[in-house]
Amino acid sequence: MARTLSRKERNVIITGGIFLVGFLVVWFVLMPKRETLATLKSSVRAMRGELQELRKIESQYNRLKIETDPVMNRLDRRRKDFDLSAFVAETENRMNFTRAREIPSRPTTHGDFERRSATFIYSNKTLRQIVEFLQEVEKPDNVVGIETLRVTPKTATERSQFELYVKLFTVVRTR
Repeated sequence: MARTLSRKERNVIITGGIFLVGFLVVWFVLMPKRETLATLKSSVRAMRGELQELRKIESQYNRLKIETDPVMNRLDRRRKDFDLSAFVAETENRMNFTRAREIPSRPTTHGDFERRSATFIYSNKTLRQIVEFLQEVEKPDNVVGIETLRVTPKTATERSQFELYVKLFTVVRTR
C-alpha cells in the first residue's frame, strides 16, 4: 500500500508543512515575544517618567544643598556647646543692654538638628539701642534669627523709651 505521491501532492504536503511550521513559529515564538516587547515598551515609558521625576528631585536637592552649604559651614564653625541664652547674655554684656525677662521655649528636634528658641523682653531702650542690639545678634555668623519682634512705646506720652519683645531662634546639630 505504499503509494508514491505525485509531484502535485508532494508540493501540497510540503506547502502545508511549511505553513504549519510557520504558523507554529508565529503562534508559539513570535506572539509571546511581541507581547513581551509591548510590556517592555510600556515599562520603559513608565520608567522614563520616573527618571524625569528623579532628575527633577536631584536638581532640587542640589539647589537646596548649594543654598544651605553656607549656613552649614557657619554652624560647623560655631562652638559645639552653643547656647542661645548664653550667647544673648554675652551680647547684652558687650553692649550694656540689660534684659527684663527671658522666656525659654522647648527645643524641637528635626532629624540631625534641634531648633532652639527663647523670648527676651527688654524695657527702657531707645530705638538706636534696639537696632544696634538686633544687628549684633542677627549677624550671619551667629546663625540666629528673629522669629517675632515687637517694639512698643513705654507709655503713650513717652516716645523716646521703648519696650522690646523679641523671640530669637537658632539651629544646633544634635549629632
